[in-house]
Amino acid sequence: MHWLTRQILTILMIVLPQMAATQQSEKWVVSWVASAQGPYPVGIPSAQPDQKFAFPSATAGANDQTFRLVVRPGLWGRQVRLRLTNVFGIKPVTFDGVYVGLQMGGPALVKGTNRPVKFEDRDSVTVPPEKSVWSDPVELPFVHDSSAVELMGRKLAVSFHVASESGLMTWHAKALTTSFISPPGSGSKGASEDEAAFPTPQLRGSSSTQSRCLRRPTALRSSPSATRLPTARLQP
Repeated sequence: MHWLTRQILTILMIVLPQMAATQQSEKWVVSWVASAQGPYPVGIPSAQPDQKFAFPSATAGANDQTFRLVVRPGLWGRQVRLRLTNVFGIKPVTFDGVYVGLQMGGPALVKGTNRPVKFEDRDSVTVPPEKSVWSDPVELPFVHDSSAVELMGRKLAVSFHVASESGLMTWHAKALTTSFISPPGSGSKGASEDEAAFPTPQLRGSSSTQSRCLRRPTALRSSPSATRLPTARLQP
């Protein structure tokens, strides 16, 4: 049974839509975002289980464990970028083992879809307090047509490893989609496409909490966000 659990770190998804326009006219647009809140456990969360099994100390935060957050993009594209935030943290947080793949069900991924994510061509990134970072573009080879019927309702799984104690965590208290986390001290598990490293759903992430995408200059869908978003345009 899926527990009502919560998302601990904010992720901003940006995709490069595959359209009939030339490559020069393609632009990055926001596809998924959750507002940054915190530090954990500050907020008014939805019904949640006791999180002490995953985070024994809110002050210590996450410790040598892997998050697998499940998100539903508002727009698909052949490339994706991620933004990780430490805006409410009080110490630097190091992320490594970052991956993005197509969810099959629960924490399991469709085989062959899990792609490594880099930051300025590095496998890890340290985010200072009150800061955010963008990843390099990541190819999604399974996205051949951004409007394909087989992508409707599908979700991405974003995995990342917190290398040591994170300290106070930035999170989102009102997430509604079940995500997953490995136990403290379990190491980097993001490369795995099966569910063995995530025996119990422990986080609640939302693919619909907040999103903003711009398909064409005249078509804007948005909702209020506590996270500052870039302006993006697409040529028809």
